[in-house]
Amino acid sequence: MTLTMKLDDIKPYVRYAKILRMGADYSSVNMRAYDNRLLYFFSGNARLEIDGTVYNPERGQCFLWTPDSVYSLSADGDGFTVLVVNYDYTFAARNVSLCLPPAPAGMFDESKRPEKICFSDFNEFNAPLFIKDMHNNEYDFHCLENEFISPQRNYAAMLSAIMQKILLVCARQAGTRASAGSSCLVLSVIEYIHENYANDLSNAAIGQQFNYHPNYINRCMLASTGQSLHQYVVNARVLKALELLQTTDLSVTEISRAVGFKSIKHFSQSFKRCYNYSPTHFR
Repeated sequence: MTLTMKLDDIKPYVRYAKILRMGADYSSVNMRAYDNRLLYFFSGNARLEIDGTVYNPERGQCFLWTPDSVYSLSADGDGFTVLVVNYDYTFAARNVSLCLPPAPAGMFDESKRPEKICFSDFNEFNAPLFIKDMHNNEYDFHCLENEFISPQRNYAAMLSAIMQKILLVCARQAGTRASAGSSCLVLSVIEYIHENYANDLSNAAIGQQFNYHPNYINRCMLASTGQSLHQYVVNARVLKALELLQTTDLSVTEISRAVGFKSIKHFSQSFKRCYNYSPTHFR
């Protein structure tokens, strides 16, 4: 059964994490992994094919894919050095603790798959993902391997925390790449929201202000911030309200109106969702 989840909810279970030196004769053709894979290339020359797309990995490049993908990996020249990570996105199958070797694609047994995940808010993790430059995260990759080969107390939680950071960095890189063409628009919209929180900031009004369809702006905001346009507006208003609660003598009702909420009820509900307390708690 497929589990639908959001990116913020990942709690990776790392089943294997080692830096390997593959010799010139290494070759693995048309395989499927039972858990998710992350490969980070440190040096050497290789040929990697994932679902028909061929790559010649270089140092700093990172690849992720799910058990749905068919892949081949072989040395090109004298071999290569690569970090291999086998992982799940949850701890649900932590009882399957031993490394699961991949299977030839034609012999893959779906029943042995520990989990099947579909991300509802980050489609990039539902398909093979190529990150061009992860040089700055090599320290984290070494920490991951060190924790795996020299486990200490709470090592599974530590592996999970390191892997979560790596995956979120990958997600940010992928999100930045996907939204590069819209980044200027998003920055302008964000600036406009913070300067006009007391005014009409409906999706339609913002679309009219920037001469774009509101659905397009909403997609750009989701890609860049992880929040819908409406969510971002509400959070900006609540943040300003918190500032006013702490720095002015305005009543809660006055602050609600000042930051653009049309009803005190909506303001109180939105505030509590963000801070787990009612506005009066900060008085």
